[in-house]
Amino acid sequence: MSDVGIFIWIASILYSIKVFGFLNVFRIYLLPYLWVNHWLVLITFLQHTDPAIPHYEASAFTFPRGALSTFDRELMGGPSIIGQITGWICATATHGICETHVAHHICSKIPHYHAWEARDAINKRLAQEGIFLQGNPATWSEAFRVVRECKFVEDEGEVRFYKNAKGKAARVPVFTNAGVSDSGIDMQ
Repeated sequence: MSDVGIFIWIASILYSIKVFGFLNVFRIYLLPYLWVNHWLVLITFLQHTDPAIPHYEASAFTFPRGALSTFDRELMGGPSIIGQITGWICATATHGICETHVAHHICSKIPHYHAWEARDAINKRLAQEGIFLQGNPATWSEAFRVVRECKFVEDEGEVRFYKNAKGKAARVPVFTNAGVSDSGIDMQ
């Protein structure tokens, strides 16, 4: 059924181009559509893809592990004055969808106007366990870094990490005893 919807959407765009002209349709519909969706793709990609984010085999997967397999990132932010200003603007304009993503994974029913306080409470609790889920700022340069470093995940082991083109993982799971332990991820 989704194929039918896509066909109708494309046919509607083509009909609109015929009636109103390409430039009008591009300016009024296609350009805003591409602008919004490029942000959604960038944000979603960077929240769920990083050499430090684990992937779990079904036997090792639990809801808490899945919920914590993501990063909060400051959208277009950074340590400089410009980065702080653009970070604040983007966080405000997007209601913090990039900065409060871990809270969304833990409980998707948290309304956006409480997401910031939920994020702070979650980060405080996770810090007590030594877990920090703040990634680098979500910028295009970060997207290019992640694309370079996250080439594939091998189909071996219960806990897996992305590997680069040379087959090296930035992190490896550490098991203190037999089986998967919640205690362990170590840096190489």
